[in-house]
Amino acid sequence: MEQYKQLSIEVDKNLINKVFENVEMRYILLYLYIIRNDVLKNLSDESWLNSFKRLINLDEILKSDLELYSNKELTEILIDLGIIKNLRSMKELEKKEDDFLIKILEPIRIEENKIIVPENTLFPIISKKFTFLTKRNFHYAISRLKGIMCENSDVIHPFLFEIGKELYLLADDLYEILDDLGNPYQTIKVETTISEFYNRFKELLEKVSSFIELYDPLLNKKSNIRIIKEAIDNNKVILEYMQENVKKLPAKFDLEEVTDKENEIFKKWHLILINLLKKRNRLNEIDEELSKIKNYYSGKRKKYTYLEFITKISYNEDNILNQIKDKLIELREELVNIKKEVSKFEKNEIKLLNLDYERYRIINE
Repeated sequence: MEQYKQLSIEVDKNLINKVFENVEMRYILLYLYIIRNDVLKNLSDESWLNSFKRLINLDEILKSDLELYSNKELTEILIDLGIIKNLRSMKELEKKEDDFLIKILEPIRIEENKIIVPENTLFPIISKKFTFLTKRNFHYAISRLKGIMCENSDVIHPFLFEIGKELYLLADDLYEILDDLGNPYQTIKVETTISEFYNRFKELLEKVSSFIELYDPLLNKKSNIRIIKEAIDNNKVILEYMQENVKKLPAKFDLEEVTDKENEIFKKWHLILINLLKKRNRLNEIDEELSKIKNYYSGKRKKYTYLEFITKISYNEDNILNQIKDKLIELREELVNIKKEVSKFEKNEIKLLNLDYERYRIINE
């Protein structure tokens, strides 16, 4: 503590930006801030704090206790963060009976006007939203955050403190810096919305790719995906264009060898294949559009530092919040339609269809 010098956004901006570039350190600090600022209102709202204390000090918490001791906003935050472990939403809570038992993480401590967060609470809160976080990386990030060398002097900046074993306290100076930036909780909500949307999108893309692989794994090679895209973009007949541009394309994709193009087996085989290839091509385009959204705050083409992103989102600068929201709504509608069409197909059906087509080709040869 003797070497401690107060962090300043003016002097230490570069250092703070570097810390927030590390995703593990970023989310540890942001969620410590959210717990202090949004769960406990920085201990400044006595009524709110009393509600929290009465609730947490109960031997067991029932739904009726939430209604008696908590308020809707606090309950919603506790559910959203996963501090209430066995509920996913307010809608789910509303359906429960009054004697439904509420399960919570290890209680957050308030000692000498300090908010102390146990690891058994902090880690599950972060990993609920960001599943990539491992205990090993979490501990490594914690150890680094306890003391980072200043870039402008020979002092050490603690971004957090460990009070006892696996009990963490956010540094006051960093709290003030984050508080001045805007609304980190809103920013996290926007980021997790984008992340969850992207994860659902990837599931759909992987499903379509798995169907295409049943026709031939060669169709999923990056070089061939590019050729298929060229064919679609230039309004070419896909399989004919591939025949001209792909080496060693299996004979089953050679349309010139199909003598009866009105054959029902061929027509169905060809129709589903082309449909899947076009869907995959559009999904890859959507992937690029989602990457542009993520590039607001991450990736090699990142537009803003995370601190700048917090401010941009908090004050909707350059209409960024509305742009993200409108784009996600637009893409969601399209993905719903694609998913609806793809759900008509099943792996076994496509496997059998390919076997039928192979038999048809052998017979006709």
